[in-house]
Formats: sequence, structure tokens, C-alpha cells
Amino acid sequence: MKLQWRPDHWGLSSRIVALSLILLLIVQAAVFSVVRLSIEQSAKRQVAQELAVGERVWRRLLDQNAQKLQQGGSLLAADFGFRAAVSTQDDDTIRSVLENHGARIGATITALIDTNMALRTVGDGQDDTALQGVLGRLTSPDVRDAQGSQVALIGNTPYQFVMVPIKAPVIVGWVLMGFPINQKLLDDMRAISDMHLALVSETTGEKRKVVSTTLPAGALAVLDATMGDITELPVDNDRWIARSVKLDTNSVGSVRTLLFRSVNEVVAPFRQAQLALAWITGLGVLLFAIGSVFAARRVTTPLRSLVNATEVLGRGQYDVPMQHTDRRDEIGELAKAFDAMRMNIGAQQTEIRTLAYWDRLTGLPNRARFREAVQEQIQAASAEGGNPARGMAIVMLDIDRFKHVNDVLGYSFGDQLLIAVAKRLTQQEMRGSDMVARLGGDEFAVMLTGSDADIAITVAQRIAKSFEMPLAFEEQTVDMSASMGIACFPQHAQDVDALLSHAEVAMYAAKSRTTLMQVYDA
Repeated sequence: MKLQWRPDHWGLSSRIVALSLILLLIVQAAVFSVVRLSIEQSAKRQVAQELAVGERVWRRLLDQNAQKLQQGGSLLAADFGFRAAVSTQDDDTIRSVLENHGARIGATITALIDTNMALRTVGDGQDDTALQGVLGRLTSPDVRDAQGSQVALIGNTPYQFVMVPIKAPVIVGWVLMGFPINQKLLDDMRAISDMHLALVSETTGEKRKVVSTTLPAGALAVLDATMGDITELPVDNDRWIARSVKLDTNSVGSVRTLLFRSVNEVVAPFRQAQLALAWITGLGVLLFAIGSVFAARRVTTPLRSLVNATEVLGRGQYDVPMQHTDRRDEIGELAKAFDAMRMNIGAQQTEIRTLAYWDRLTGLPNRARFREAVQEQIQAASAEGGNPARGMAIVMLDIDRFKHVNDVLGYSFGDQLLIAVAKRLTQQEMRGSDMVARLGGDEFAVMLTGSDADIAITVAQRIAKSFEMPLAFEEQTVDMSASMGIACFPQHAQDVDALLSHAEVAMYAAKSRTTLMQVYDA
């Protein structure tokens, strides 16, 4: 007998459980994908930030060495005996002092440069041949003026050089000191950071050469085999992101430091969190399966008994109470929930209808309701053949300096001001068919049925007079005024949109002319 996979023969409970588990697994797979992508992106950002910090630390370390050389050179240049030896051209003494002083501060290259920027002598035991090749650049006017440090390649070793003038009291020469950027400096940097370093020299026409490095042998082999710019190194199922820091560049080549940061080291804490999330997900799936079975069995019975009630709700009959609300079992609870939903939906529908035509802040009709009312008046006048009694005037007003009130006193104060304006407008003597509305922002409108421009002007003057009394809220007093525009039907417009537009045009004309009101004039 052959078994077949037939989900359509499953019961409702089985389908709910299966669907719930499938959806949960899909969501968890999506979560894992998003988490993995976020980890990768976060790791890249963190590595980039750490490399940037590493560059600053490396440069700071070089600056400290430069300061050490600068201070040592300054002490030597200020030494009276050394200056006397320079003045008397006692080369033996000069070489001895340069050697001794350089040894004390760790400078392996010490030299005396004359005022013509020519090499005069070097410390005892030092070779001046290699120094001659870079002397021109080290003694350039820019370097002398800045009195900063320069990096140059002597043989296969990068050196950090400083120059200090010897004054007696005029400049009689320069002290040149060089500190090797060697393995010790890289080890010091490695000790205070989580990154590896490689000091490389690149000579035109020759292969890149690693001068010194903290890289392990495997990573160093990958670096030697990599051509072109280094952005990352694949090392033992890991990626080391690289950052290049130029130390010296000339026409012959350059010296640079490569900073490397392992991505796996940065991602490791996130991987642990990801593993914990996987365990939590597995446990959650198990618990979810058990809960789904239990919930599905409790849901099926109330669904059968409430099908008719939901059909009634589907027809929009929210005033029909649900059955079975008096029961105390699951059916009763579900029935009560459906009945509460029925009442909430009915209340929301009522509120939606209210929000569609009424302004929540002031309680006045909004623009949609006001336009509808104006349209009804125009249609009624048209049906009566243009009855003069069906004439109508629109007074549109905009609060002056309302934006300034919001900016200075805050939006809460501005809302109170709008409420006060609405209250003063509704307190005017108007007929039952008239309407006051808030069109939006600080814009209000008044519809005066059976009125003309003269009546509208009178009403506008009453409104302006009511605004003469300042408003006081929260110990703040505000003088209130408004610019008003008037447009009449049928004199100024024959349809609702044109009538409202003309009233608005008149209002802005009044505002621009700083007048109280303006009747529309084409």
C-alpha cells in the first residue's frame, strides 16, 4: 500500500499547526539572514573604525618619537660645548658628541649640517654615504621651516628624521637626527592594539618589500604573493582588512605602513550571540509546536459556532450583538472577544466618519465638510433658478504671526490659540444655516447664507473687534489679529472651488497689504 502526502485531508488543527510552524521557520530564516547581514556590515564598520583609530595611534606613536628626537636635538643644539666645537670646527669633538648624544636617545643616525645644507660630519662609526642620497629632501626649506619629522628610506630601513638649528646667536648649522622605524616600534604598536602591522617599501620598477612586520608566516606569505594595492588578505578562512598609511613618498619610491585587522576576531562575539539565538530558536520552535496544537484545538470549536455571527459582521451590521457571550467556556470567551471587536469597529467607523468632516482640535467642521456645505447651498440656489435669497458670502481668515507664536511659544501654545480663535468665531451672532470651519493650520472660514458683501463686511468687523482682546495662556499674553478675505456667490464665482479660491486670494491680498479685510475684485 502506497502512502500519499495529502494535506487537503488534514484536519483544521493539523493545518494550523503545520502552517504556524512553516511561517515560524520562514520568519526565523529571514531573521537569521538579516542578523548575518547585519553582523557582516557591523563588522566592516567596526573594522574600518578600528583601523582608523589604529592609524591615529600609529601616527601618534611616530609623533612621540619625533618629539623625543626634537627634544634631544634641541638639548644638543643648546649645549655650549657643542656650539663651541661647531664654531671652532673641532670635528673630532663634534663626531664624539653626536655619537654619544644619539646613543642616549636612541637615534642611530646623527649628523651636523652646515649653513649651506651640506653634510659636514656624522657621528663616530656612522656611514655618511647612504645619508647623502636623501639629504637634499631632508634639508629642503619646507622641512626646515616646519621643523617637523620626515621619513626616508636608508638602505632597507625607514628612518624618522628631525632637524634642529644651532644658534650662536645666529644659525651656524643644523643637527640632523634619525630614529629607525624598526621591529620594536611595530611590536609596541601591536602590544597596544588588536591589529597587525607591516612596514613596506616600494621602489619604482621593483617588487614591494616588507621591511618589518608583526604578521605570522602564513599571512606574510599571502602578502608577498599579492600584487597591487592591498585592501584585504585571505588568511586561514579569515579576512584581514588592510589600511595603508603613507609615511614617505618621493620620485624613487615610497614607505608605508599596512595595518591589518581580522574580521573573525571582530565577528566572534556576534557569532556567539548567533549561536545562542539558534538554540533559542530551536527551543522556541518546539514550544511553539506544542502551543499551536493546544491553541488549534481550542480555536476550532468556537469558529464553528460563530461562523454565522462573523457573516453578520462582514455585512457591516455592527448593531447585532454576538451570541454565546453568556457561556463560560472557550466559546464564550471568543464570543465576548468578537462582541468587543464588533463594538470597537462600530465606534471606529463612527469616529472615522467624524474625522472625515470635523477638526479634532477645535471641534469645528473641516475643509471637506465646509466645501460640502457650500456646494449644497450653491446647488439649492441653482435649483431655485438663482433666487437672490440664496446668495452667499464666504469670509476666509488667516491668523497673523501664527508661525511666530509657534516658533517662540511652542506648538502647545499655538493649539490653545487656535482653540480660542474657534471659540470667538462661534460666539458671533450667526444664523442656524451659517457655518464656521477650520480649513487647516491657522486658516478659518465662515459661510454666511443669504448674505452679500455688505453683510460679510459687517461680520468681519465684528470678528476683528472680538480679536482686540489679547489672549492670556500660561502667563503669556498674545495680541491676536487676522487678515480676512471675502468672496460672494454668485457675484464672484459660480462654483464652490472658484468661490473658495477667490476668498483665499482676497485673504492673501489683505495680508500682503496689511489691511483688515479685502473683498475679492478680479
